[in-house]
Amino acid sequence: MQDQIAEFPDSAQESTSLQLGDFCPACGEITSGTSRYRFDSGRGEMLWARCSCCATYFMTGDYDEAAETDHTRHMAWGNEAEGTRLNQLKQNGFKSTLDQIEALGYGCSRILDVGCSFGGLLVEAEKRGFECAGLDIVPEAVDYVSSLGYCAEQCCSLNDCTLFSQQNPVDVISVLDAHIYWPDQPAELRAARQLLRDDGLLVIRAVTKSAFITTGRMVGTVSAGISKKLIRRAIADHRFSMPLKSLLKTVEDAGFEILSASPRGAQHTDSTSLGARAAFAMGTLLWHSIGLSIAPTTLVFARKKAE
Repeated sequence: MQDQIAEFPDSAQESTSLQLGDFCPACGEITSGTSRYRFDSGRGEMLWARCSCCATYFMTGDYDEAAETDHTRHMAWGNEAEGTRLNQLKQNGFKSTLDQIEALGYGCSRILDVGCSFGGLLVEAEKRGFECAGLDIVPEAVDYVSSLGYCAEQCCSLNDCTLFSQQNPVDVISVLDAHIYWPDQPAELRAARQLLRDDGLLVIRAVTKSAFITTGRMVGTVSAGISKKLIRRAIADHRFSMPLKSLLKTVEDAGFEILSASPRGAQHTDSTSLGARAAFAMGTLLWHSIGLSIAPTTLVFARKKAE
């Protein structure tokens, strides 16, 4: 087995695969001529590629809805005991997100939380007068949220959502740490737009760690162990890692106007490691001063454009 960060050497198998091209789940383009990598992640050692169109690192291979659901069940946010504990841990992030939603004029409106897990955002939003609903891939999470009195539905795609429609639109759609599991992000963004009212609000807590993967690859020439650790932490169990500027363009191309994008308020809790807090502080400074994105996550607020 090659080193986890090494590019694949030229081979007939690689050449054939690159000629066929890979679908990039982040931007929706067919990308070819890219380098391949074996990265160790929360899913084990997997084959990844880097999109030649948007510079996203993404896991190759087909998307299996049942396998993805089962995988999520085994993550902390996919089971009730750990999921409800995470709800308490993430209070700062929930409150900051809702503060900004209210500041933009969408307070006490209808909100649909995509990837709602065990309802942490919904519970906080209800306290503020929002009418709440949620979607999740895990049926047990949907059952739990329903037991709290919220409308909830098991869906792997916004295209399958029946809680809202063009005839019965929602005011706000929140996607907190969930976009990096979508098998086709542009399609999901277009579906979100269809469910939103005219001038409705899309909120994404975007995971923006692609720079950490690139740094990990560079470090690999000096220390394979540090490189592997950095890449694994950057990927976690995500399906892709997209640069922030590429994400903002993808959101705009789906029919939204970017209102703001900042690492401010994107940190879940003050109890994170010193390194994580430093990355947020430095990332906020660099993003707002020179437009360089190095923060682990970013809060993106976008308004639906008129047809």
